[in-house]
Amino acid sequence: LVIVLAVPTAASSPNSALPKQKDHWIEVRSANFVFFSDAGIAATKQVAVDLEELRAVLAELSSADLDAPVPTFIYVFRNDRSFAPFKPLNRGDPASISGSFWGQNSGNYIAINADSPDASAVVFHEYVHDVTAINMRWLPLWFSEGIAEFYQTFEVVDDTAYIGLPIRSHMQRIGVGTLVPFSTLIPVDTDSLYYNETGLKRAFYAQSWALTHYLLLGSAERRQQLDRYLLLVKNGVVGMDAFTDAFGNDIASLELEVVNHFRRPRVRFIKEKTEADFDKRLTIRQMPFADVLYRLGDLLANQTLPRPEVDEFFQAALEVEPEHSQSLMAVALRAEEQEDWVKASEFYQRALRARPKDPDLLFRWGEYLSLHRNDMEQALAAFRKSTELDPAFTPGWRALATIYATVGARSPEALLATENAQRLLPADREITEILLRLYLYRDDRESAAILVEESLSNNPASLAQAWTAILSNDLQLTREYLLQDRLEAAKARILLAEPDIDRSSRPEFIRNSFVTTRQIVAEHSGARLYDQATALLDEGRPEAARNLLEQALSELDDSAVARSCRHLIDVIDHPEKYEVVETPTIELSPTTAEIARLNQFLASRDLEAAHSYLLELRERSAGVQVQWLENKIGEIEKTLQHNRYVDGYNSAVDCYNDGDYQGAIKILEALLTVLGPGYHADSTRALLADSRAVLGEN
Repeated sequence: LVIVLAVPTAASSPNSALPKQKDHWIEVRSANFVFFSDAGIAATKQVAVDLEELRAVLAELSSADLDAPVPTFIYVFRNDRSFAPFKPLNRGDPASISGSFWGQNSGNYIAINADSPDASAVVFHEYVHDVTAINMRWLPLWFSEGIAEFYQTFEVVDDTAYIGLPIRSHMQRIGVGTLVPFSTLIPVDTDSLYYNETGLKRAFYAQSWALTHYLLLGSAERRQQLDRYLLLVKNGVVGMDAFTDAFGNDIASLELEVVNHFRRPRVRFIKEKTEADFDKRLTIRQMPFADVLYRLGDLLANQTLPRPEVDEFFQAALEVEPEHSQSLMAVALRAEEQEDWVKASEFYQRALRARPKDPDLLFRWGEYLSLHRNDMEQALAAFRKSTELDPAFTPGWRALATIYATVGARSPEALLATENAQRLLPADREITEILLRLYLYRDDRESAAILVEESLSNNPASLAQAWTAILSNDLQLTREYLLQDRLEAAKARILLAEPDIDRSSRPEFIRNSFVTTRQIVAEHSGARLYDQATALLDEGRPEAARNLLEQALSELDDSAVARSCRHLIDVIDHPEKYEVVETPTIELSPTTAEIARLNQFLASRDLEAAHSYLLELRERSAGVQVQWLENKIGEIEKTLQHNRYVDGYNSAVDCYNDGDYQGAIKILEALLTVLGPGYHADSTRALLADSRAVLGEN
């Protein structure tokens, strides 16, 4: 997306002529930016210092993230003639602009005409686009340009910062009532005539500034409505739908308020005391001609629309300096775009021989190896080396994180790389999701919770989905604890998870799942207590047995286990009802040996074999033991039914996640034919409804 500044200049004809070797270009490095300029030292230093001052004040007065994950390159052209060949094109001709910004994965690019009436204002405008690209890439175009215009008049006098000072040309246009209807202004995009035709563009920028200025400073009520509007846009509501939802249908009244805002005797602006300090030191060097050619070619190569003259710049640089590593890399990248993999490999290797310790070059080589050779080991080695050479090299850490995720690595090295990538790219959703999966795999729930709350708090929908993933992991671990007979761990996990259920994107579904799981845990725990009580009763300790049974009943709903506990309490309280006549010639089951064999089946988790063996024992048992066997059979049958339900339900979830909604529906419908009423059936019906709804939408 190219975002251009509304300071019109005379249109120039396209000119792909290479710069002349006698042209003097300098590279200026400040604390946070790199400038390439043919406008002279004084003009470039002024732009650099002014921009660092704006950044320092923004850091002091706002919570915006100002640390771009990629470098920001600023090109300062001495005049419009110098700038013209490098402007973004509008219908084949250089756009009538004094500055432009565009962001790419490899860097953010700002280009300005230093011969403009106020070059610093131009770079302020473009830098605000840089900041919003980091923090609010989803902004609608009118507000993106309006807020950039709002900050373009920034200045500091003594210890006071002034923001939102009036722009007289815009005020004159608003004052004479030449307004773009809001129904036209709000939907404008980069393809619109209002964004590309000089006359219409002036009106678009003027009114975008005026509306933004009023909504920020004109009315507390309107400011609250602006916050609601931006939240709606962020969550995917577009155009006038979001605007009327936030500001109401009486758009004419709002248009009149904007006009009246600028008819006041004194237009409001922000005036804040500032103690912002910043590093004014600059490093300046004369650029070799090969560097000039490469940097100008790189500016063209990273524009949105293809620029065929790009290759001339890189070839010219290599004619001047045959082993110019950055130009060799640029040619390799161009070869990749043209799917000439042999040429790409050749030029990458030439570049690496010329400059083996260039982190960016190693990163590009690693990408080539992973994408076009599928050589993950060598790609990982290249990415690792790029981060070793520059521990703050964001692209290298991100590449390591994604490639580890691709190959399914969960090692400490994969975790460290992903944590570094997420620290450098806190707004990167993909990296956050990879790190969340690693934390959950390692059962580091605390780190997972901190991660999602810090990284996704400004996106409620994504935050809720992340909590669903955390809670689903809690459920899965609870079920694993059950299989391992770790009942206390299962109970503790449920207690840990339950306070967070309402944070989930599907709280009712998650809550029902936990209720069901809690019941199963309670039944397993109750069965264990029942067994212990039986042993105590056999030892002649009925009161101790009764206490355990009461404890079990306090956690149980009405179930087979609960009924067994109540029955055994009745045996303890009324032993005369259950006297068994001993028959010395008949050995009653289960014997100690038979119970030992049953425990072997249970220890090996062979529930089917245990169930068959219990049925066999019941056939030849008598007396009070029959009830014990009935209870055991009921417990195992319930567990088997639950396991079959879980397997079927998980298979349906897998189908749903893979987009096989028909397959999910088939499994869920089959489950419902065997499930009675209860939470299992409710969960199954909820997923079935979702599957049918998505299938209907598709």
